[in-house]
Amino acid sequence: MMVVEATTLVRAPRERVREAVLDPASYTSDTKVAQITVHERSGNRLRATLHGHLGPIHSAIEAEYTVGDERVDLTMLSGRLRGFRAVFLTEEREGGTQLTHREEYDFGYGPMGPVLDRVLRRWAHTTVVAEVAALRRAAEASPAPAP
Repeated sequence: MMVVEATTLVRAPRERVREAVLDPASYTSDTKVAQITVHERSGNRLRATLHGHLGPIHSAIEAEYTVGDERVDLTMLSGRLRGFRAVFLTEEREGGTQLTHREEYDFGYGPMGPVLDRVLRRWAHTTVVAEVAALRRAAEASPAPAP
């Protein structure tokens, strides 16, 4: 299993950060995610297909987002990987909200798994850093709610 993580301070309240995480347009600027198609929103859950790429290799996963007070969990329901999970953690800080995004990949390639993990670790880390930067820009650009 490969785990990568990145953290940034977002100069916006937690609710705006959470809205950015759940907004399909927030992910697709300069990240590995090309498009997100939302299929269903109900209560604290969202089901979507994430279309992405690893260089020239394109794939998609069906995922469910579960929204909590301080986190949004993303669980792969189907896709090419044996397993994929992600979490977006939000913690109020002076000056805004600390956003931590962690992704856990299980490529499912038996003894080749650790080799693949080492080969892809830098790419995966770079993509997670790009995603938190895109989410920061989206949350900070969102208008403040009306009083």
